[in-house]
Amino acid sequence: MQNQESKPKYKVMEVYPDRELLVWEKWIEIRKEETLHLAQKTDRPPADLTMNILEKIREDKERKVVLEHAQIEKKPTVRGYLWEQPQRLKQCCYYGPVYEIQRTKEEKGLPRVIQHIGVPKYIQETEKGIIGVPERKPCVNLDHEYMQYREKREQELKEQIKKIDPFRPDIDELLVRGSKPKTPPPKIPPLPKVTLSTVITRGDEATCSIYALKINNSLFIKDIHDQKISHLRAMQNESWHESCNTWSYYFNTPISRAGRCKLYLQNPGTVMIKYCWKKIKRSLPFIPEEPLEQVFFFNKNEGSLYPGQEKELCFTFISDKPGIYNEIWELSTTNVCFFDTLTEKLVINLTGDSVENIERLIRKARKLEGKINHVASRNIIMSLIDDAITKAVSIKPEAYPYKKLLLERDMFIMKNPVCFYHQTEVTNLRDLYSEMQPNETWDLSITSWRSAMVEKEYDDRMKYYELLRKSHLHLLKPWFEDDDLLQDKYRAVNILLGQLFDKFDYEYFRIRQLILNLPEGDMSETTTVSNIFLETSPMDFTIRNIFYVKMYEHVATTMETCAGILSNLDLNRWLQFDFCRW
Repeated sequence: MQNQESKPKYKVMEVYPDRELLVWEKWIEIRKEETLHLAQKTDRPPADLTMNILEKIREDKERKVVLEHAQIEKKPTVRGYLWEQPQRLKQCCYYGPVYEIQRTKEEKGLPRVIQHIGVPKYIQETEKGIIGVPERKPCVNLDHEYMQYREKREQELKEQIKKIDPFRPDIDELLVRGSKPKTPPPKIPPLPKVTLSTVITRGDEATCSIYALKINNSLFIKDIHDQKISHLRAMQNESWHESCNTWSYYFNTPISRAGRCKLYLQNPGTVMIKYCWKKIKRSLPFIPEEPLEQVFFFNKNEGSLYPGQEKELCFTFISDKPGIYNEIWELSTTNVCFFDTLTEKLVINLTGDSVENIERLIRKARKLEGKINHVASRNIIMSLIDDAITKAVSIKPEAYPYKKLLLERDMFIMKNPVCFYHQTEVTNLRDLYSEMQPNETWDLSITSWRSAMVEKEYDDRMKYYELLRKSHLHLLKPWFEDDDLLQDKYRAVNILLGQLFDKFDYEYFRIRQLILNLPEGDMSETTTVSNIFLETSPMDFTIRNIFYVKMYEHVATTMETCAGILSNLDLNRWLQFDFCRW
């Protein structure tokens, strides 16, 4: 029966601090720190960083509304004011008025009472961070005439204003509506639980001064000469009794979560026992260092246990940072010592392990992974679309865009503007080129023919030079007698300018390939000459300068060639070219 009665009727629930209140308190601290930091950066007092508080904007609006309501005439008049509504067509019966004049609540003589609500200075300083004396200079002369008019009208309409605005408290104070609550009665500490137990006295046993203390399941008795207490000794022989003087409590809680445990104290003796707490400092390698901030909380004040009194001491552990914490405390009795030596003590060992919330971290990691995957997928898709659009819109320059559209004659004249086409000599030069370079095909350019000739030995070089010089003399003679002179000039200049334009892209890609160390034949670059003026990197600036120098030389050479060909066509004579320098 006693065991059934000792069980609690209700389920014991652990109480945790409200998260919303903790977040609110943290937000207030952060806002105050940001206000002070911003004031320090701008070198201005924090009071100047708030708007519509020091200028009393709300108070000015309320005074304006009160003055407007006080000037309203109570009897209905023709519409002529801003606060009056137009006449409304309404006829309840055939003999009633057709139009009804609408009147507001203020026109009927029942204006609303202005209720002034402000923020106390204490809240402005503690929560909003409005500290210091404002240094802003108000523009007093700007509204000087309006202030004089308002004071004059308020003096004239003093009686009407008292009804609308009966009180004007300071804007810094907070108006509390309702009756003032009564002062709560002082809290009276709970009375100690005293259990009266009948002590069986025997003939030779003294029961006047018994010092005993029960901590959890351990019972400590002070041995006094000629004192024998059989019932306490019998309690020490029970199965529930534990002979120890050290109690360890281990807390394993997530961060910002509180863990609690209890220590049971009882005085089964007949003398009051006084106790106090002493912290033991140990410097052992396996014991973690003491934290800078307090993580273990309990009542460390001095206390006393009356005979028969029971008491429960609660230990609380909470930490904002993960880690292992340890504290050792001694429960020291001041009026009695239960041990024979001073080395033995009543020790409470508190160990706390604050761990991260794994589920919360996993949830955040999955959320972050989803965001990263979303951004990466979007970037990949945008890159693919950009590449597709760029490849579809851009025009890749070909080495010879006219290869499939022109005949051999046009190709030869285009690559050799100063020569005329002669099929026999061109065939002869092609055969000689195949003899010099067996595995290659001649591109109909005398310049490339000359380059292949220079790579030969001296004897072969001179032999091929004589053959080239004879063929070149035939190529310099015009074979089209029926062509007009203007058409020859136009054709020659057109070919030279086309060859100059081809040099633009060729020189740009060649310079870019040399500077950026791009592989040969890499056509992945979509940048053209028209886009170099839009690029602003230092490397592109260097490429642009080198490109200007090269193209300056090509333009000068083309102009000289055009001038020479036009002059030769006019004089009907041809110049001898030195193939080693051309």
